[in-house]
Amino acid sequence: MRQHETNLGELGESGILERLFPIFRHADEAVTVGPGDDCAVVRTSGELVFTTDAMVEGYDFLLGISDPVSIGRKAAVQNLADVASMGAKPRWLLTTVLAGKDTPIAVLEGIAEGIALEAHSHGASVIGGDLGTARELTISITAIGELRAPGTAVVRSGARAGDVLAVGGDLLGLSSAGLAQVLGKADATLPDIEAGGGAVARLAKRAFAWHLAPEPAIARGWNSGCRASAMIDISDGLVRDASRIARASGVNLDLSRAALESDRALLAPLADIFGVDAMEWVLGSGEEHLMLATFPANVWAESTEVRAEFREIGRVLPCEGEGAVLLDGAPLAMHGWDHFSL
Repeated sequence: MRQHETNLGELGESGILERLFPIFRHADEAVTVGPGDDCAVVRTSGELVFTTDAMVEGYDFLLGISDPVSIGRKAAVQNLADVASMGAKPRWLLTTVLAGKDTPIAVLEGIAEGIALEAHSHGASVIGGDLGTARELTISITAIGELRAPGTAVVRSGARAGDVLAVGGDLLGLSSAGLAQVLGKADATLPDIEAGGGAVARLAKRAFAWHLAPEPAIARGWNSGCRASAMIDISDGLVRDASRIARASGVNLDLSRAALESDRALLAPLADIFGVDAMEWVLGSGEEHLMLATFPANVWAESTEVRAEFREIGRVLPCEGEGAVLLDGAPLAMHGWDHFSL
């Protein structure tokens, strides 16, 4: 007989919060009033950055495919990465969860565990939020970060001709490779993946896990990324997010096909199973959350730390008019995710 799962309606708001607050507990001397009051209170003397993002069941994740801990991790990462892309260190998170009354409390506990796991691993604290009801499970997070010094935010508009374009990760395209398995009904394609050999199966497993809960090295944003002239995290695809830097800075970003060839080649055996050009994944994969940055040529040449955390994938060129993204000097069609496209 299946054991009864306590749901939210049975616990009520107070009972739910009693279960969640201990998960978020984290030692932070800057927090003078934490979860449980009308507002959180923090003490700081620096300059802060703020961002917010949300995930909705059926659009951003599927319960049954995504486990609650992974959902929480993914919700946290997409906000923490935005903070990191400004060259700031994440400090505090405000979390709102909306769910139906029949939702098992274990789902919210898992989401809370995932959020806390990602936040605490980067020294950030969950200091409050909200709880409510909705038809679709929804998680919204506001992240607050702190710059190392006032006026040091790394923005999108700082790229200049002659800069080096680089990414803070060893492989682009993993999230799209994972999404292909979700949309393609992974069980049906599993025999083909297994037939491809151990390397393909390992890649498929890595990609699937990355799509459910990305693991970007976001600390590179506030470490060597602080020396970047412009930076953004790859949330909507390499080309789409690169174009945001290009337009904001009034430059062209010229991607190198040779620099991206290792990414394409590694993904190709899995892409072939789905009948996809692996380069499409490399150029358009959203929810990667790797740091994409431009560095002045002298910084790139002189800093071994920067070159250890980022790899060169292109260069910044002058342009007339609105900036664009190129591939080996040729105009490139837009790739990536648009929330409002059909």
